[in-house]
Amino acid sequence: MVLKPYRIINELARRYPLRNEEKMLLGTDGSVTNLLEILFNREVTVETITQRIVDCVNYRRVILKIEDTPLIYATSKIPLRNIEDKTLRDSIKRDLLSADIPIGKILKMHNLETRREIVDISCREVEESVRRYLNTERRVLPQRTYNIIYRGKVLMEITEIFNVGEHL
Repeated sequence: MVLKPYRIINELARRYPLRNEEKMLLGTDGSVTNLLEILFNREVTVETITQRIVDCVNYRRVILKIEDTPLIYATSKIPLRNIEDKTLRDSIKRDLLSADIPIGKILKMHNLETRREIVDISCREVEESVRRYLNTERRVLPQRTYNIIYRGKVLMEITEIFNVGEHL
């Protein structure tokens, strides 16, 4: 079954106060980093909370910020073995580990032709630790999970929790 973001977002907007910009972020199949930079007219920075590699899978938790304002709490799971080209795999691994670079920019730097496949869109209660990272009292936040597909394989699974509405 193919997910229809506009239907899910429309239903969520009936129950939760979603701004149009939040709807766009939830439903885009493009770069969230790029959309944030357009919305805020500033460069997105990444603050890595944790990162580890287990069994050739990179797990990363980050905060995407504009200046010092935390906007998105994101987790990623990157099965590096799905990148068959060893040179490319080592280069992406180095970029993930050595710098706080948004994933969208890493994909662009390596000229990877990818697509995003949205798996889930929702508004859910989030843990207190996530609320602290996002500097919000809101208990329910919009979020989504999607896969980045490269050459027919899942290159990355990303979950993003948005606290953008408070800052628009």
